[in-house]
Amino acid sequence: MELLPATQIAEAIIEKLAPYCKIINIAGSIRRQKTEVKDIELVVLPKKEVVAATLDMFSEQVATEQNSKEFGLAVKQLGTIHKGTYTGKYMKIELIQGIMLDLFIPMGFDYYRQYAIRTGSADYSYKIIATGWKKKGWVGTDSGLRKIRDCDKIISAAGKVSYKCVVANPELPPCWESEASFFSWLGVDYLPPTERNL
Repeated sequence: MELLPATQIAEAIIEKLAPYCKIINIAGSIRRQKTEVKDIELVVLPKKEVVAATLDMFSEQVATEQNSKEFGLAVKQLGTIHKGTYTGKYMKIELIQGIMLDLFIPMGFDYYRQYAIRTGSADYSYKIIATGWKKKGWVGTDSGLRKIRDCDKIISAAGKVSYKCVVANPELPPCWESEASFFSWLGVDYLPPTERNL
């Protein structure tokens, strides 16, 4: 799809989802202003709702939260869901216009790292962003960045490498306030998205 109609579709989706999100942004090739767009990519931080409350060992109430049902209902109305759920980290949705939507739902503390990664390009994310955190001694895990010393390296049967944190109280990265602050932490010059097309 060409950039303009893809951008218009993405903006219409944002209008539908924004009331149920704390943050929502266009990422991917639309954000990089590519003339041809393969799919629409959004990074969202949905509003939460309490689903359970328990007492901790000090008799303090601890709330268990998940993405709100209103967010889930709004997402389901966008099209046919091919992968994921609104309470997870990722959804693939075929929109009524026939284009695919990749909806990335990171944890709040990891939002701006994911926003940078999902903006791409894939080569830029791998060669610049991931290389930046590796130089600092961090690796990506299901729970966000963790120090490599706190992780086990796992190699799948297909040869894919991943990392699992095995420490009870690992060192955590900062909670970045913006994409620019994430780049600053990495020690990488911030480039406008249009210049990240490696």
